Amino acid sequence: MKNNSAISGNKGASFAHLPSKPGQIFYRIPYLFLQKAKDRVQDAWESVAPIMETLKKEAKTHTIDKEETASFTCDDGSHIEISTTISDLWIKAETTTPPATSPFQKIDTLIKELKKPAYKYICEKSRALAFPLVAGTWGDTVKGFIGLDAGSISINIAFVDTSGVVFETDYTLTEGDIINNIKKAFNRLSQKLPANIDILGSGVTGSGHEISAALLGADVYETELDAHAEATLHLLPGTQVIFDIGGQDSKVMYIEDGELEEAGMNKKCGAGTGSFLDAQADRLGIPIEKFGETGLKAKKPYSFSSMCTVFVGRDLIAEQAKGNTKENIIAGLHRSLAMNFYSTLGINKKHLKTPIAFQGGVASNSGVIKSMEDLLFEARGERVELFIPMHHKVMGSIGMALFARDEVEERGNFRGIETIQNITSHFTECTRASELGCTKGMLCDLVHLSEGDTVVQTLYACEAYENTPEGSMSEPLSTKIGG
Repeated sequence: MKNNSAISGNKGASFAHLPSKPGQIFYRIPYLFLQKAKDRVQDAWESVAPIMETLKKEAKTHTIDKEETASFTCDDGSHIEISTTISDLWIKAETTTPPATSPFQKIDTLIKELKKPAYKYICEKSRALAFPLVAGTWGDTVKGFIGLDAGSISINIAFVDTSGVVFETDYTLTEGDIINNIKKAFNRLSQKLPANIDILGSGVTGSGHEISAALLGADVYETELDAHAEATLHLLPGTQVIFDIGGQDSKVMYIEDGELEEAGMNKKCGAGTGSFLDAQADRLGIPIEKFGETGLKAKKPYSFSSMCTVFVGRDLIAEQAKGNTKENIIAGLHRSLAMNFYSTLGINKKHLKTPIAFQGGVASNSGVIKSMEDLLFEARGERVELFIPMHHKVMGSIGMALFARDEVEERGNFRGIETIQNITSHFTECTRASELGCTKGMLCDLVHLSEGDTVVQTLYACEAYENTPEGSMSEPLSTKIGG
């Protein structure tokens, strides 16, 4: 049986943004899709200004830390905290008295008046439930779509609701085991989601799209470039050019009239990708998460003589031996990566249209952002800011959830998270070649996906095999995702 609605096993306590006990009421206000992160946060704080004023009057004590966090304690012992994340403003309230009493009812009323998406979270029978704001009242369930980007480095999942809010995401390393790590990713995602979501359909992209589409029962497939562009134009409307640097490849996408017009990918050289920085981080003994802030402290960034990974590594060792600082070396690496990105993708920096979005895992690195912007300034004679979208590491999955939202007219084929967890795979050679009159010199490799003792789909089989009773037990993948 498919389980498209509830998230099995979610107790709510494992994720900080889910209420875990009665008496807790959380409100979530997603940011608007603005170009600059600071503007998104400022808009969110401005939207809750009436709530802040109400709480100041109701609270016995309160503290406000430069609009980063706010805390209020009321006479009845109830406590309310307002804080922000990368994509949302949260109001978390906890009380020992009935929540219908002041100030909770006032908060609820004020949030219902918002002209933007908002959600109310409660804990019921140890389950976290979320209710979307719909026409001034709270709806029953959060309906949405799953997007999955199964790549060689990572598996990214996003749940996007029908209003276009990126509700939750997950980033899991592929580690050469795509099926089990898709299961792991869904398990992690389910811990973040409330129990009353309703999954209406799904879409897939990435190098592992065939097996992931079969595992999910996906409704839609699009190329990785289309998926990334779709997500960017959703989160940063008006974008003209997209830079994307991931773990193993880099891309540039050109947008015309809101559509992906042209794109280029770099798959031959790793010096303009995240794997280049990962390798140098290992050499320097500095966590890659600290590379950006470390490089920004450089007094004189080192200029590497080559953009090739091999020769950069040679120069790095030589500079260390001379006593050059890690800050200078790392800043030089950032500039080398940026130069390689522009060069290998043939980007004319002078003629790029703006605004420009920068995404992928490397967009987390503030040092790379600075180097990319510096090179644009040197070429154009004017400063150009690169805009980093929310959820920039998982854009492919967001794009596929959006494609599913736009293309699935009725409830789709999504198997359900619980069912996905129960599916196993078996890799084997075709045993029916003689029976089918196959004249190939080598037997075909097949993958059987099974739920219990029942084969639900066979991958990579020929048309003759699929037309047999054994092969037709499930619909061929090509017809499920439009060829």
